[in-house]
Amino acid sequence: MEKDWIPRLKGHAGLLEKLVREVPKALNRTSLTLDQAARLQAVIEKGVRDFDEVLQLADQTDVDEKYRETADSLARTWQHLCDEAEDKVRSMSEPDEPAEHIGEDHSAPLNDNDEEDRADTDRKQ
Repeated sequence: MEKDWIPRLKGHAGLLEKLVREVPKALNRTSLTLDQAARLQAVIEKGVRDFDEVLQLADQTDVDEKYRETADSLARTWQHLCDEAEDKVRSMSEPDEPAEHIGEDHSAPLNDNDEEDRADTDRKQ
């Protein structure tokens, strides 16, 4: 069984090395659309699911501790990328203004002399 999961572990390590550099750049692009962010999130989630299979295979074998430590580190990295993508999609999906603030008066408060200024303006017209 060891032969089954170690090549996949190494493959994920190489993939994550690239993704750690590229995903934050992609998520921070000003031209990123919600659809693009959602697709990127889906790709990352697929990677997480695939890596979960690798971890399950690892649990079924007796391997050197360094491989387990590497697997744990890669799992944390996958989760971090997944969280970043999810946060981006959520922030892009939310309305700019929370619903409880819709319809509230956001105008500046009147100072004591503001009413007088308006009254003077009204009289001059």
